[in-house]
Amino acid sequence: MTRITEQPIPPLERFVRDYVEAREGEWDEIEPQVYDLLVGSEMLQVAFDPEALPEYPQAQPMSLGSPLLDRLLADAAGRWSCSRFFRVGLNLHPHGLDARLSRAVSVPPPASIHIERVRAMNFPQAIFWFKAVFVSDQKEEEILPIGIDLHHLREVRHLDSLLATHRLSETGEPILPEARHAGLTAGFRAARGKVAPTVASLANLRRRGWAGRVQMQIGRMSNYYAQLRRESDESPGRGADEATAAARLEARRQAIEREEHLRIAELRRKSAIRVSVRLSSLMIVQQPKLWIAATVTEARGPAGKFEAVWDPLTEAMEAIACPACGQPTFALVPRRSGLGCDKCGGVKAR
Repeated sequence: MTRITEQPIPPLERFVRDYVEAREGEWDEIEPQVYDLLVGSEMLQVAFDPEALPEYPQAQPMSLGSPLLDRLLADAAGRWSCSRFFRVGLNLHPHGLDARLSRAVSVPPPASIHIERVRAMNFPQAIFWFKAVFVSDQKEEEILPIGIDLHHLREVRHLDSLLATHRLSETGEPILPEARHAGLTAGFRAARGKVAPTVASLANLRRRGWAGRVQMQIGRMSNYYAQLRRESDESPGRGADEATAAARLEARRQAIEREEHLRIAELRRKSAIRVSVRLSSLMIVQQPKLWIAATVTEARGPAGKFEAVWDPLTEAMEAIACPACGQPTFALVPRRSGLGCDKCGGVKAR
């Protein structure tokens, strides 16, 4: 019995089919390597096989370097630029985890901290690359990376270590469950809030530098028009009586002033800085960390529970979320209402 094996789809055809599906369009393979495509409101017929073109004269060639493929690639790059990796090579078995947690998180004596459960999990780290464009009489661009730990929606402070290329893999080792985390939309909002002050600072820096050059240009322009006014005053109209000459002189002065004001206003308008920021690309890095469930115990018994995270990349405990108000802290205080930080007093946030 002869076994028929399905031929693998060439990468170029796979890309076009995936692109059409991602655009919520439709594709129909009318014969091998010849497709009808519906993308948005556009109907296309494409041929990956050049020998099929005589039979399908309406089909557009789809090959590397063809205008149609270049257009699809440019559109795909503008719509989607996302990658996913796993951070590998981390030690998930630190020595003396109990002592490390007790040193990192303080509780008033005689209370003490006891670990109940430890679990290795993947914590998604979303790295957003923003492109900031500053336009005035010239154009400059800045690429600003911001990392957000989606578990607590906090900024990642060690991007270089996290993104070390020799420590990133397309598969995790070992396979770990994913920790509870916020979605990408919430992560994007957090990243946008973090990048805004940086963009404002860069804009102000450029504004000060460009303002100095504009003032120099305005000074030169003012000197030029002042010279025109002096020359006009020194050459009164010829062949005219005194009243006519004075009227012509005043008209020339007004024309010079109007032109000067117009040119300076145009220069100021062109030199005004305009800033635009857009998301350029996104990377998700699954970083293994240790999730810790712990209990604070007093003489009379358990005072409350909290969660902590050990980061093997920095070999340190992360700030815990206060069980009462949710704010990051390294100090817990047992109260009748439960555990709280030294700022919120243990009162539950509503």
